[in-house]
Amino acid sequence: MMHLVQHVLQAFFLGIGGLFRFCFFQLLNVSFEDKYSKDLEYYWDNQNKTVDKNGFTTSQKNFLAGLIIFISFLFLIKKIEG
Repeated sequence: MMHLVQHVLQAFFLGIGGLFRFCFFQLLNVSFEDKYSKDLEYYWDNQNKTVDKNGFTTSQKNFLAGLIIFISFLFLIKKIEG
């Protein structure tokens, strides 16, 4: 049971992070220049274990971005509640 919960939470953070990174880089492409990938599969490819020049895999970057977005939403909700 614990393994299932862990898998669901990990998939949630990977998905949210991948979607956020895709939207963010598309915004950068429109605002500045087209130098980031426009392929959604690139951002949702959590099976790719290739390490980028910054030392992270795509899934590690997605997980971190998803975790940061989730924590930011928690702080935002807490701030709105007063």
